[in-house]
Amino acid sequence: MYKGLFPFQVGPTRKGDKLGVVRLGGHREKGESAQETAIREVFEESSMKIKLVNSPVTFFKKEWNDTAIKIQSSENIAPILVKGAGPTASTAMYLAYSNTAPVPSSETSGLLLLSREDISLICKQKITLEKFIEQGGKVMLSQKINLGLSLEPFPQLLFLAELFEKEASLIEQVISVLESGVDR
Repeated sequence: MYKGLFPFQVGPTRKGDKLGVVRLGGHREKGESAQETAIREVFEESSMKIKLVNSPVTFFKKEWNDTAIKIQSSENIAPILVKGAGPTASTAMYLAYSNTAPVPSSETSGLLLLSREDISLICKQKITLEKFIEQGGKVMLSQKINLGLSLEPFPQLLFLAELFEKEASLIEQVISVLESGVDR
């Protein structure tokens, strides 16, 4: 979270017919913890120096279309989501905040800074990047992108939208924790 908004990457999908809206993150390097990976990847993609925040609850999904179930996390900073078949074949999604303004790197086509309303809009309706910008959406591009392409929410964004709908009180608690860490 940065100034109350959720940063997500935006860029052409493999087919090039849509613009994927994807979480910041990536693959672990040798000897790196999941938390270290999250911090490094977010910095590499957005120049944001993040502080991870312990999630009050951790959800688990074996597959993206599964219903999320609540689990106990043994990590010192628990992720909000663990997705995968097991410890060696899983990915984690952490809560974090940053006081550092996001700047898309050369490996990132662009960044969207999404409000809760923006997340709902992108996940429920077909909207082009051009329309999103016209409606006041916050976008930072590092490369030329076809603004006429539709935004395609990837699973992590859909998960966040699902939490906003089904776990409203939890999300309020999480946002309060995130915002309390931000310098005013």
